[in-house]
Parts: sequence; structure tokens; C-alpha cells
Amino acid sequence: MGIVTKTPLAAAVFVAFTAAPVMAYEAGDFIARAGAAGVFPTGESDDLQAVPGGQVEADDAWSLGLTFSYMFTKNIGVGVLAAYPFQHDIEPKGTLKDIDSRDVGETKHLPPTVTLQWHIPTGTNFNPYVGAGINYTYFFDQDTKGLLEDTGANLDIDDSWGWAAEAGVDYLFDNDWLLSAQLWYARIEPDADVTGGTLGLNERNLEVEINPWIFMVGVGKRF
Repeated sequence: MGIVTKTPLAAAVFVAFTAAPVMAYEAGDFIARAGAAGVFPTGESDDLQAVPGGQVEADDAWSLGLTFSYMFTKNIGVGVLAAYPFQHDIEPKGTLKDIDSRDVGETKHLPPTVTLQWHIPTGTNFNPYVGAGINYTYFFDQDTKGLLEDTGANLDIDDSWGWAAEAGVDYLFDNDWLLSAQLWYARIEPDADVTGGTLGLNERNLEVEINPWIFMVGVGKRF
């Protein structure tokens, strides 16, 4: 009794929080999210045949990310990652960078990803989840730059299929709006062709390991 009378504010806060409704997802819920999404590649290409010890790599990129979840049960759902196209510069590495440090190309891509999600019950308004699934990355608007552009070479990057894993958390408010943070790792390893030009390049089926971490933070709504 003495503790309650001496700390009425603390008691009021405790009652308010314990009385607040816990917002949890239910079967049939549809969750839409939007926010800033970043793609952070971790890999590089094979060595170039024409430039021993030379590789290329994609730089980081940001865009508008969109994600959706549909709940089959209160714990199991399917998630989809979509986005406005990301644009990456392709940078030289190793001996290729020693020859010319300028970017050698650029490309845009879309990385739609579908995952099966497990939403972990916490008894609070925090809804963490993990998932695993498949990524398809579509590359387009590919152009050479720098040394490759100067020599008239052509660049073509194939589309890529690979596995993906994700983790995320939503904080739900009682009006069905939410704050969200999500993280994916995706296996993206397309083949690329760099051909032609005055150097007579014939780099075909050059594997480019992008394998990025993808991070998104934003807002959403449950329907």
C-alpha cells in the first residue's frame, strides 16, 4: 500500500500498459508495408579472362520497397517483397581497377521474393517473424561505362533465381497501423556477357556474385 501511495504515477503507468489491448495477427489478415529499402551486395565476379586478377562488383543501391504478408493462420503466412527498380553502378576491382578506376557499367533490377513466414507469438504488440523462400531477380537497362564504353563493348546480364531468407518485426498500433523493419539475404548470382568492342572481349557466362543483404524500414497497415 505504501509503494502505491508513494508512486501513484508509476502505478498508473503500470495499469495503463497492462490494460492495453495486445495486437496480434489473425488468420485472413493482409499486411501491406512501404518504406526505404537498401540493397548491399557482398560478392564480386569471376576473374576476367582478358584481365587476369580483374573483377567487377555492384555498388549499394536504395529505392522504394513494398512488402506484403497474408496470414493463413495466426502464426503462418506468406510474404512478398517488391520494389521500385534499384539501379547499381558496376565497379572495377583488382587489376581492372588498376587499369581504369572508372565504373565499367550500370544496370537496373527488380528482386521479387516470396517467403513462407513464421510469426512468433510474444504476447505483446511486437510481432517478430522469420521466413525462407525464393528470389527471382530481373535485370534490365544494362549499359557499359568508362573503359568498356570507350571501347564499344556490350554488356548483358542474365536473370537470376536463388534462395532467400528473411527476418522482420512489426509493431502494431490499435488503429491497425504499424512500424516495420525487415532484413533479407538473397542468393543472386547471374551470368553476364561482356563482348565486342575494339578490345575484342569475349567474356561469356561470367558469374557475378551479388548475394546482397536487403534492408527495409517503413510503415504499414493491417487489413
